[in-house]
This record gives sequence, structure tokens and C-alpha cells, in this order.
Amino acid sequence: MESIPAGLIKSLNDLGLTTYEASVYAALVLYDNAEAKEIIDFLSISKPSVYEALDRLAEMGLAVKRISKPARYSPISPEMAINLLMDRHRKAADLALEALQKLEREKVRTDKEDALWTIYGDANIEYKIRELFGKAKQQISCMIGERYLPFIQNIKIKDVSLQLMVISDDSDLEKRLKKLFPGKNAVIHVISSEQFKIPPPFIPPEFEEIHNLMKVEHMLELIVDDEELLMVPPFISGSVSVLNTRNKGAILQMKMMSQLNLKRFITNEEFPNPRQLPQKRSRK
Repeated sequence: MESIPAGLIKSLNDLGLTTYEASVYAALVLYDNAEAKEIIDFLSISKPSVYEALDRLAEMGLAVKRISKPARYSPISPEMAINLLMDRHRKAADLALEALQKLEREKVRTDKEDALWTIYGDANIEYKIRELFGKAKQQISCMIGERYLPFIQNIKIKDVSLQLMVISDDSDLEKRLKKLFPGKNAVIHVISSEQFKIPPPFIPPEFEEIHNLMKVEHMLELIVDDEELLMVPPFISGSVSVLNTRNKGAILQMKMMSQLNLKRFITNEEFPNPRQLPQKRSRK
């Protein structure tokens, strides 16, 4: 008789069943209907654990107890079981979201808000990017590398001001992004990697070495409503960590850099040479 795959148990755990409940339900599906003793012998787990799991499955509607001596148990179909578990999750998620949003509106402000937080892993980074795009009320300013493009391509945002610069060599990308983010409030530009390498005027001699160390596909500078900043330093490879903060100084500094990049790459404004600026005459 085939064994129950560990991956199945893990998936049922993720859907809210305990390991014993998941194992017993899977065994019922395998048997179609069974006595508790058959399940105990098959799974080699304790009698109380099996009976507790059977009672819980019956309570959740995942199994049916037949009136017989000894009692026999049948599972509902896998399709019905998964739909039932998913429905329980959706209802729980809706209730939790409503309660959490209420807490968020009543958020206690502290002096810890200006701290720098670190977020690790692509999944967590994706959730944070999507969260910031989704909660923006007034404006989004973002420079992003290709690594993070999949994270924003299916995001629905409110009618806010969007300034998006993407570093990519995909010639059709700008057209696709403008379809994804339509509206007069969206300003979208795609900057090629070669264009990004063009140095600004009056650069230090280390600029070329700095650019050689950059991984432009990892570039991420995201500011939402001038209140929160998400940033990835573009000098790392492999696993990525993101800096997240509400620190006003850090946000203003990054906003200033974003405006400089906008002038540098998009409007082609010239930067004045400090040596050529008029000097104030000292009073004698």
C-alpha cells in the first residue's frame, strides 16, 4: 500500500490542518471508508490521536461518521475538502485584515519610526514593494532594476502621481509599462544600462570604479508619499536585503538623488560647474 507523501501533509498543514488531521484525512481518502482501528494500524500513531483527529475532521465537515458498530468514517471528496479549507482561510483572512487595518489606523507613533529596518528574501521584498505601491495616497517615486519588475507588473494602484524609472535594455518595455500604469499622472521612462553608465559632470575619479561594482538589475529606490523609503544598494549579488525606513532625513536625501537622476537621464539638464559659479565678493 502506498505511503502518504510528506509534501501532501505539508500542504494540508498550510491549509490549517494539524499533522495528525492531515494524515488521517489522507488515509481516509486512500481507504475510501475505514474504521478507526484500520487508520491506527496504517498510520502507526496512537489511538487517542486518531480518534481526536477523526472527531475534528467530522466537526470541520471533512469526514462523515457512519452509524455502525464499529463506526466507520468516510472522507468528503478532495475537491470539496480543499474548497472548504480555502473558504475557511478566506473568511479568517477577511476578519483578520479588517481587525489589523483598524489597529493600523490607531497606530501608536514612536521615535523608533526613524530606524532602518532590513528585509531579507525576494518573497518578503515583493510583499513590501506591493504593499507600498498599494497604500500610496499621493505619490510614488521609484527607480527600479529588472530583477524587481515582476513584482510590480500586476499591481493595481490608486490614482496617484507615479514617477517610474526602470533600468533595462528592453526596447518595448516602456510601451508595456505605460499600458500597465495608464493615466496622465504616470511618468514612466526606461533607461538603458549604457545610458546609466554615463557619468554626471564633475565626478570624482572613483566614479568609474564605483559603476563597475554596481549590479544595476538590483537597483531599487522607492519612496511613497514622502513618508516611507525602500532601498537596495546596487552593489550586491545573490541574496538581497532591502533597507526600509520612515527616517525623514534619509527620505529627503533619496528624493534629492531621484530628482538629480531625473534631470540627468530624462530632461538632460546641465549641472552647473561649481568653479564657474559667480563668487560672492567679500566685504572689506
